Amino acid sequence: MALATVLLVLYSALRLLCSLASAPLDLAWTLHRSSAPPPVVAFAPAVVAANGSWPPYTLVAYPGTRVVSYNTTPLTVTTSFGGVVYNKTCNETWFAPPRNLASALRHKVPIPTNRWWGNWIAYSENHTDVCAWASPYAVCLFPRSIGVWYPPARRVFGNFSGIGDSPEYYYHEIASDVVLSAKEVNKTDATPFQVVGWDDLGVTVRASRHNKSVQATVVSGMAYFTATFAGLSPLVRANHTIVRVNGRNASRGALFSNATKLTLDFNNSQTWVVYASPPVTWKLTSATDLRAAAYEGHIRVALAPNGSSGAEYDVHADCIVTGGRVELAPTTYSFAWNTTGACAAGLLHFGLRHHVDTLDQATATEVTAPRLESSTRGALYPLVSLKARWTLKEPTLLPATFLPRVSAPHSRLVAANLTGNLKADILSNWTMESNGSYYFNGKAAQKYASLCLMASDTNVVGRATSYLKTCQRKLEKALTPFIDNSWTYPLVYDGLYRGIVSSQGFAENETYADFGNTMYNDHHYHYGYWVTAAAIANYVHPSWARLPALNARIETLVRDVANANASDPLFPTFRAFDWYKGHSYSHGATAMTDGKDQESSSEDINFHYGLSLFGGVTQRAEIETLGRLMLTLNARAAQTYFLMEDASTVQHPRMRPNKVLGIIFDNKVDYTTWFSNETHCIHGIQMLPTTPVTEFVRTKTFVSEEWTQVLSKLPIVTNVTLARNNTWASILYLNYARVDPDAALKMLAQVPMDDGLSRSWALYMAASQDH
Repeated sequence: MALATVLLVLYSALRLLCSLASAPLDLAWTLHRSSAPPPVVAFAPAVVAANGSWPPYTLVAYPGTRVVSYNTTPLTVTTSFGGVVYNKTCNETWFAPPRNLASALRHKVPIPTNRWWGNWIAYSENHTDVCAWASPYAVCLFPRSIGVWYPPARRVFGNFSGIGDSPEYYYHEIASDVVLSAKEVNKTDATPFQVVGWDDLGVTVRASRHNKSVQATVVSGMAYFTATFAGLSPLVRANHTIVRVNGRNASRGALFSNATKLTLDFNNSQTWVVYASPPVTWKLTSATDLRAAAYEGHIRVALAPNGSSGAEYDVHADCIVTGGRVELAPTTYSFAWNTTGACAAGLLHFGLRHHVDTLDQATATEVTAPRLESSTRGALYPLVSLKARWTLKEPTLLPATFLPRVSAPHSRLVAANLTGNLKADILSNWTMESNGSYYFNGKAAQKYASLCLMASDTNVVGRATSYLKTCQRKLEKALTPFIDNSWTYPLVYDGLYRGIVSSQGFAENETYADFGNTMYNDHHYHYGYWVTAAAIANYVHPSWARLPALNARIETLVRDVANANASDPLFPTFRAFDWYKGHSYSHGATAMTDGKDQESSSEDINFHYGLSLFGGVTQRAEIETLGRLMLTLNARAAQTYFLMEDASTVQHPRMRPNKVLGIIFDNKVDYTTWFSNETHCIHGIQMLPTTPVTEFVRTKTFVSEEWTQVLSKLPIVTNVTLARNNTWASILYLNYARVDPDAALKMLAQVPMDDGLSRSWALYMAASQDH
């Protein structure tokens, strides 16, 4: 995995350097925190320390040669289950420090690490990964300018996936179409573009000189890119020759007085429209540059769809989105867009497919134009909202249950010798590495806890209690080091970004230790296993005296990943989950050329499944309600963008025969994994772990198509000898049980098990499937 990551980073850096070699100027941005926070689910209030301040730092040595800095005075984090003690560290300040972040924000507020715009503040050794994808536009943040471009116009397909003539990947060449800046920003005494604020739906950047500024708020789905000037001189630079302005041949030196709109035709066949509010006088100073005198107002640019003059933008051109907040209810979520300007005709904003599928049409209306495309999530849908608000409805929430929806027929349980296999698994040697990974140990924790679930199911064990009693004792022992935080690399509280991270990366000075947990990679994967295991422990062992301590530790992980309380000073809100896109992002505090990514849609699901179970079993209704809504939306996004049924029209038709995307970045879709190019791994990572909620995400139709068209042809399936020597066969055949449980049961009795899967759980889940 580490080698694959290094190779990808080197390749991406080279590609970006080549594409940006001629990039003009640089840019900056601004962020706003909503003045009225949304009515969100509230956890117990958090505290910094008893006296309201951080204690001093001292040095503590960890195993190995690296000396790392920790707080010797423990930090107690208050939860609704009691206090949890962590050592607080400042190591992120040298390990993966943020860039382009206004000094007023450093050490003052929790900093999001996994947001779609994270490249602008993420640590980067070469400072070349500067783009973020707002769809339809990608926006690149340079020190002295902002580059705006339309990715689908630069789409490149590559290699073959091995499935028909489908490509292995596509990406978009990075190069600005339009660059915005101000003349004064290029002065040496100017403050370059920095992130100065954010809210639930947008991010703001700003550059300034002598108390005059240019700033932009960038929002997913924005129909226009807007730069707001306060006393600086606007510059709009094309990365192509401007051949016509307002339909007339362009001539150097031409003046456009008191203009509210210019239509620019480029020599690459693109047409961009430039709006100004209030009017501005432009001068075409070269074949690529429009300049104006010092200005107070908004300059907006938008791409006209092919064959259009951009007139469809006109009626909404003075209504400007400046961010927004997410408002949650049990079965709905709303985007309350912040706006400025003349909005009587409504806010024009783009939505994705899952938005139009669930939109309350009383809040927004789909219009026919403009029609553009996102970079990696299909078509965009132009929506107009008169009240600058979308409400999305999920009236039927997915069930989150500990046991399968269908009790397995007794005949299947007997044929599978489930009680014998369960006994063997319970009595087996349960292992977790004391110096191991929070990901792999988390998988083990959920695996062992699931044994206790079966031991509590009377359909499996009847009235026997010995299975459960033994399992409870072993589960206590397995979870105690996690509760006590006593492993070689304990979890610590990071005081810079503000979250819970593994100390392994600090100790080894390795950003990708434990898959990058220390730099906030994959927290929803890692911690999802622990949240689910803890929920099961509460269900199967309610009298355990250490449950409050376990639950308190788990609540801190929940807050690290999916904190819904905007007033919590210790954690950012929704670190991983993107409410606009409906799924989480995996990559954390370092920059990536192609933007944030998500690999395992099923492990994303597992976090929200565990969150729902944990809230329900601990009687925290607000957590359960949040978990169920996130789980349902997450499943919808997985089915819409990650798992491609034959009837799906969202993803590019050339990619659909692959049936799964692999890794989805904001700028690239890559039919691979971070750890292997094997087809069974690419599909298998979208299957694990299998739980009672899996059938509601991976439909029987999809599983049947995927098996028939792809998986059934793989050597790991066609060659029984290979299957009996590859643990991935257990993942594939447990998935196959959705369409043929009896055939799957026969293979699951023979093949080796994945490290997060016991044989008894595989047989139990397979036996519980409808034929």
